[in-house]
Amino acid sequence: MYADVNFYLESFPHGQQEASCEIEASLALAEIKIDEATFNRIKGRGFENLTAFQQERIKLAACYQADYIRENGYDGAGIQSYSVLDISVTVKDSGKVYESLGISPVAYALLQQTGLTGRIVSVSYTHLR
Repeated sequence: MYADVNFYLESFPHGQQEASCEIEASLALAEIKIDEATFNRIKGRGFENLTAFQQERIKLAACYQADYIRENGYDGAGIQSYSVLDISVTVKDSGKVYESLGISPVAYALLQQTGLTGRIVSVSYTHLR
């Protein structure tokens, strides 16, 4: 996991009253969301190969996301619409990436600082002569 229970409790002392297994479960779910927001770039590069700044931001993002999950639940997929009997609901896309991912806005802002959330893939072209 990107952040462990000890890091969480040091960074977020309000979590002291929660069982460590609840915190650990939330941190594990937070890691899934972080990987989704970063297009698995952390896993691809290896957490230990990132800069100290990136590692610290990712750990903090994991803690914020764990809190967000405990407060709002885990949204596994960005559901756009659903129907129950004869009632249909469509969710309007707000255009905010963190909302469509079901991720904390603070966690997403921290992840953006790492440079790992960009949707643009760098492409190099060679000129043919």
